[in-house]
Amino acid sequence: MRTLYLVLALFAAHSAAAQELTARICSARPFGYFVGDLIHARIEASGRESAALSRASLPKTGPLTGSLDLRDVTLHETIKSGARLWRLDLTYQNFYVALDAREIEIPGFELAVSTAAGIESVKVPAWRVGVSPLREIIPQRREDATDYMRPDGSAPFVDEAAPRNLAIGAGVAGLLAFAFVARDRAWPPFQRRRARVFSALANDISNRLGGSDDRELDAAIQSTHRALDTANGATLLSSDLPEFLRRRPEFRPLRTDFECFFAASKRRFFGGRESSDAFGRDQLAQFVTALARRERSG
Repeated sequence: MRTLYLVLALFAAHSAAAQELTARICSARPFGYFVGDLIHARIEASGRESAALSRASLPKTGPLTGSLDLRDVTLHETIKSGARLWRLDLTYQNFYVALDAREIEIPGFELAVSTAAGIESVKVPAWRVGVSPLREIIPQRREDATDYMRPDGSAPFVDEAAPRNLAIGAGVAGLLAFAFVARDRAWPPFQRRRARVFSALANDISNRLGGSDDRELDAAIQSTHRALDTANGATLLSSDLPEFLRRRPEFRPLRTDFECFFAASKRRFFGGRESSDAFGRDQLAQFVTALARRERSG
């Protein structure tokens, strides 16, 4: 077979009024198959709209010959222009080890179709495809043994500029991201950056002030004093506040809050509990949050 499509028309011999049943075979290509290749073919059949194809008459998958298997059978059925159309997609696999270019036969089969006149059969005859050997049996004699080998193919040119530039860009972006994280975490060589004591205090305060126990509020005020001492580098008293704000100008907008905190702390621990409600849990949480915000901006 040397054409792309092999068309086989088969007519059913019944009454003259009966519509003829036709079938044709379409192969993907008629030659050039090697051992192990898949051979795809399509059987297209048509008949009267009332006709019905018997599924039991479809070819069964499995070995057909010693060197040919039927791997897959798929049926599609449609109605067009008053006729019923069947499309049968078949996949074969060739296991014939060819020693030279030749044709092998693919066995035929019959399809059973039920019509108003009874059961009719459409015979799909055997058809052939060309197979090719993987290598020649006896090559032409050569003087030099190296002549039996084909030369190496030229390697394709691969432009490495784009991948290299992408790798460099990704490396630079990774280093910048690492430097940003190192500075934020005060890792070397950024360990000399002021520690963010108020940011850590804000997270701790939000957990401590969840209850109603006065001891929790006392502990939170004491933690705030210790954080202020750490930020000052020494114990920070209310009298030291002007000097602290001179050295840490980022906290100057909170001068009034500082004064309220020190006054409330003094009243709470040295002036009795009756006047301690002026600076409660909410005011302390807002003060610490403002300290943390100013600390990050400094």
